[in-house]
Amino acid sequence: MRAPLSWLMLALLCACSAPAGYSGTVQTESVAVGSQTGGRVIEVDVATGSRVHRGDIVLRLDPALLQTQYDVAVAQTRQAAQHLDELENGSSTTDIERAQAQSAQAQAQYRQAVDVTQPQIAAATDAIRDAQAAVALAKTNYSRAASLASTGDVSQQALDQARADFDQSSARLAQARSDYAALADAQLPGERAAARQNARAQSSASHTLQSGRPAIIAQARAALAAARASADHAAALLREAVVRSPADGVVEAFDLHPGDLLGPNEGAAIIDTFADPYVYIYADQRDLARFPQGQHVRVISDAGTGTYDGVVEALDRTAQFTPQNVETADQRAELVYGVKIRIHDPKHVLLDGTTVTVYQP
Repeated sequence: MRAPLSWLMLALLCACSAPAGYSGTVQTESVAVGSQTGGRVIEVDVATGSRVHRGDIVLRLDPALLQTQYDVAVAQTRQAAQHLDELENGSSTTDIERAQAQSAQAQAQYRQAVDVTQPQIAAATDAIRDAQAAVALAKTNYSRAASLASTGDVSQQALDQARADFDQSSARLAQARSDYAALADAQLPGERAAARQNARAQSSASHTLQSGRPAIIAQARAALAAARASADHAAALLREAVVRSPADGVVEAFDLHPGDLLGPNEGAAIIDTFADPYVYIYADQRDLARFPQGQHVRVISDAGTGTYDGVVEALDRTAQFTPQNVETADQRAELVYGVKIRIHDPKHVLLDGTTVTVYQP
């Protein structure tokens, strides 16, 4: 008859049967701030590491040009409102001459708007071309490193760095294309579209002035609506000269000084918000039932900052291979599902990039 297991053996068996933890990397919520118009920096109010509140000023851009555009738009709105009032309450014999002058002025303003946006679009095109060249070079370097790595002539670290360079250059190309799309479809072209709309309205008013008072008044109302839209747009652009923080947080990346130029839609700073961070872990399909949405879990910082409460926020709908930095080498070929866990960290102790281990309670 076998001798009973010793207490040490029983303890080892109990320890082996305890559920293993899941490793993951802390990720914090961050936002990129910038200006949709761009311009020259005239004032800097923060530095890397500064704490900011929502609405705090990050920097100011030179508003001179934008202020002029706004003043012109407001003056045009007053003029259009006065003209409509004259028509509705008895027009003078000079209405046709006034409409012709306004049409010529609107056409000139439209041509000016086109001239302003063309250099910026050209600069955005050059940025895309430069980014494409960088991607091509990074891709070549990565292919060469991969070939050398297969024969052992370069290290895995060199291969990983080549891959990272390729990913970063690809991200810069995507950003350049996004900036170009924003410039081509949004703010400054919006000003150009408003100028074109105003020019058409003024030209139409000039040609239809003799068709009767109802039609003339309708055109004047359209011109006033266009002028107000231009003024609203100019006011929105002027507000973009003051870059503010959209949330409470800490400035993570900032390297601008008075005199620097900030491009349209270019990021000026990265702000780590004070929202609770999150971590992704990867679980086998057999363990998914242990992580229903809303399930509370125990999160232990590998950096020694303590134990935190976590809540399962979402599960991936599609399986994937386990990331290389998670689980053992034998398990990397297994299909797993990502589980997003929000970590309650009211004192903002957890740092982005540190690792944690997740356990069920």
